[in-house]
Amino acid sequence: MKEIKIKVPDNQAELFAEKLSALVKECGGSTSEAENKVDIFDSSIPIWDRIKTVEDAIAYTGMTLPDNIGELPLDVQAMLKLRIICAAYNELKADQLDQFPKFTTDEYRYYPWCILYTQEEIDAMNEEDRSRVLGRSYSFAYAYAGVAYSLSSFAASYSHSNLGGRLCFKTRDLAIECGKRFLKLWGQFYGFLGEEVKTF
Repeated sequence: MKEIKIKVPDNQAELFAEKLSALVKECGGSTSEAENKVDIFDSSIPIWDRIKTVEDAIAYTGMTLPDNIGELPLDVQAMLKLRIICAAYNELKADQLDQFPKFTTDEYRYYPWCILYTQEEIDAMNEEDRSRVLGRSYSFAYAYAGVAYSLSSFAASYSHSNLGGRLCFKTRDLAIECGKRFLKLWGQFYGFLGEEVKTF
């Protein structure tokens, strides 16, 4: 949350506060953080509008992170967090993880692919191109089910479903929304974007 400071004459502070509050409400906003809080268990709201942070995902699923998570490599930290986020996006609680994926022949799974671009390439894109970029690796890319390992001839996004299913989604929309919202974590998980992952 950003803080804005505005100097107002003492004799007009109360009037200014009233007008500012009315303007914020008129624009569909809120003057308090409590009013903006979404019930993470309200199933009438899309899950990506309810789960916006790792903390939301933990509260929703009942899963926990290890106490020593800060001592683990960044990609491992990201994977543990993403595992909880993916469970939340699939609307699974800690005791329901065996419900998805089941690895049956009729089950579809989706995964948010990512691609590396230079800042210059990103700056040159229009908004539509930016919103469509989900990823590609080497000369072909198959979205089997999650990053599990990488080969030197490919990239960190080559994977198979029998190895990385916990980071998959039930629908394409879930994969896209999670990929967008948690782009920094996905980048850290891949291991080659570090801390400076930019979203657009």
